[in-house]
Amino acid sequence: MGEHVMQDNHASEDLRSYVPVFSARVRTIIYVAGLVASVIGLGFMTFGYADIGGFISTAAGILAGGFGVAYNPLRSE
Repeated sequence: MGEHVMQDNHASEDLRSYVPVFSARVRTIIYVAGLVASVIGLGFMTFGYADIGGFISTAAGILAGGFGVAYNPLRSE
């Protein structure tokens, strides 16, 4: 059990030392833009343009993920 506790402490040290490439402000802007684009894509899909809406929503998710702003409650800075 002692080894497991040591591994957990080491993992938490790694998380604290992680420095994201983009600042929190840039990531927030990209996240909000991706959220808005996803809602717009949903609107297109709902009102008869499923192919365009699917493209917009997919592109928004890929861009947000590429900037490292995908929501994951297990990741912390």
